Amino acid sequence: MSLMEETRHRPVLLQEAVEALCLKTGDTVVDATLGGGGHARAMLSRILPARIDTRSVSGRPAGRVIAIDADETALVRFRTLAKTDEPLQQALADRSLILVQGNYSSLGRMLEQAGVVSCDAILADLGFSSDQIEAGERGFSFLRSGPLDMRLDRSTELTAEKIVNTFSPEEISRILREYAGESESWRIAQAIVAARALGPIATTNELRMIVGNAYPAGKRRRSVRPGSRQGKIDPATKTFQALRIAVNREFEHLEAFLVAAIERLKSGGRLAVITFHSGEDALVKRFFKDKAQGCICPLQFPVCRCGGKPLIKIFTKKPIVPSEKEIAENPRARSAKMRVIEKL
Repeated sequence: MSLMEETRHRPVLLQEAVEALCLKTGDTVVDATLGGGGHARAMLSRILPARIDTRSVSGRPAGRVIAIDADETALVRFRTLAKTDEPLQQALADRSLILVQGNYSSLGRMLEQAGVVSCDAILADLGFSSDQIEAGERGFSFLRSGPLDMRLDRSTELTAEKIVNTFSPEEISRILREYAGESESWRIAQAIVAARALGPIATTNELRMIVGNAYPAGKRRRSVRPGSRQGKIDPATKTFQALRIAVNREFEHLEAFLVAAIERLKSGGRLAVITFHSGEDALVKRFFKDKAQGCICPLQFPVCRCGGKPLIKIFTKKPIVPSEKEIAENPRARSAKMRVIEKL
């Protein structure tokens, strides 16, 4: 029985990511968001030598994957399922696969603790795994009844329940507008404040109903896009997305991760980032463009005075997206976009 038969999560752009990273035997690689473990397993198969002895002459593993996840539950699940998978057991035993609990924004510190100075490739899949989404007690989705938690790292204090019950309507509106582009942010914020005056908002079902009732009748059942086969989008979709981003400080952590990833990559090493909504993709695109630009002098300067040099080369002028076949087999992949760079 394999790991991938046990987890409900299906890795997105699996082959495309592995190919884009140009992995080879002996590489040191980071999977910055382990999730269900599909990407980590595929990377291991590329970097480990095809022989029983997986250690180099120095005694260190000939090829390593450092797999990180902020969600301790994901790591526990992976370790449990790996007990039925002999290659993964071996990889964990000889430390060619190293599991680390923590937020990927602390990549530099995590690599130091693992004894890794630099790495050949880094992958970050920013999507939440199906295991997380379908766990009602985590509160990530309005499709499952549960408490308004939404924390990836349960050691942190801020929850979605705290936001909706204690933040000002102005702050709630800002979160919905800036993190999810919610056009009805102020109307929803006012509805949340009115509802909590009658009693605390504690569950995903309660919040979903409040948001749905706050929406103008004509917009409650709008299509995702004209002619789309995806059907209708629930009015609560953007609210839940925005709250999750705020709870987990996702944009802040993403930017810190990108800085650390570029610093830790070897020259010629590659970084691939898979995003799932426009805010993430815009941040990654902007960051990559800035690091590939180098000189920041005004256009009217005849020669460069800032001395800035490009740090990376962009390999994806347009992001790589899932095939129609993958989307048909895994509808959650439909919004995925992957951007890839190489460090100079």
